[in-house]
Amino acid sequence: MTDASVHLAAQPRLDTLVTEFRSDARRLRTDFAGTAWIGDVPDPASGMMGPRYQRRAVDSQLFLPDTHWYTVVALDDAEVQVAVGLLQVPGTTQGTQGLIGAIADPRADFFEHPEHDDRVGICLSLRGEIWSNVGLSYRITVLCRPEALIFPSMTTTTT
Repeated sequence: MTDASVHLAAQPRLDTLVTEFRSDARRLRTDFAGTAWIGDVPDPASGMMGPRYQRRAVDSQLFLPDTHWYTVVALDDAEVQVAVGLLQVPGTTQGTQGLIGAIADPRADFFEHPEHDDRVGICLSLRGEIWSNVGLSYRITVLCRPEALIFPSMTTTTT
């Protein structure tokens, strides 16, 4: 449960077929990136977030809008990497830098498809406590066997 609203703005997803250094095995590398606005979104004219200060808990699973769907059985050797960086902390009405609190232990997790229990997607998990609005940039990299990816044509049914 998060006391603050969370807005996710995804960047274009990058998919690349790579070769492992030691084994020459083919791997699918997918990079998901974007921004998570926690508490408020920036003003379109100034680019700044509002200085609304209050203590708020953050405990969110942000389901990536551009996630791939993967088959569970082919993810046994998948590797996932996540990086989160502070993008913006708004100033106070007194013109000083605001307090942010802490966002701890960012994680990338697989989550089940709402209609197919054999498929999973990616979500970004954030938890902590903040005192102001916060903007975070994120990058999640998934490295897996290409056959783990469920292509859109494999998910449609014909009548």
